[in-house]
Order: sequence, then C-alpha cells, then structure tokens
Amino acid sequence: MQKELNNLLYINLIIIVLLLSIFNLRSTQKKEVKVLGVKVINDDRVYWENLVSKNPTYRDAWVELDRMDKVRQIDPNFSQEP
Repeated sequence: MQKELNNLLYINLIIIVLLLSIFNLRSTQKKEVKVLGVKVINDDRVYWENLVSKNPTYRDAWVELDRMDKVRQIDPNFSQEP
C-alpha cells in the first residue's frame, strides 16, 4: 500500500512539473520583441512622432521624419554630408 502511494505521488509530481514546463514555454513564446526599424514603417513613424512631441528640439527625430525644414530651423549648420 505504501509503495503504491509513493508511486502515485511521484507520478503526480511528474505531471505537475510537465504541466508547469509547458505553461512556461507557451508564455515565453507569446512575447513579441519590438525592434525599431524591423517591423512596419508606420510603427517607426509613430515612434518618431511620439519622440518629437516629447522632445521638439531633438534634431535626429526630425531627420527620421524627413522634415528638413524643421531640422534647419533647429540647427542651421546641419549637413547630411559626412
């Protein structure tokens, strides 16, 4: 009787560990990593527009939005040539 209970306990522990492992693997697979410039251009544009709204004098954000008039207004000495 004691041996059967021990076996049942071990089987239940193995099942619990397997279920937790499967749950953990599924939860890590659903995470989406967002990297700027990789997904969609609209996402990039939204990112830069949000950045410009928070930092209106950030020149590089205006360059990314292709607003050279605003870039020249912020920095008259700006040149794209290396």
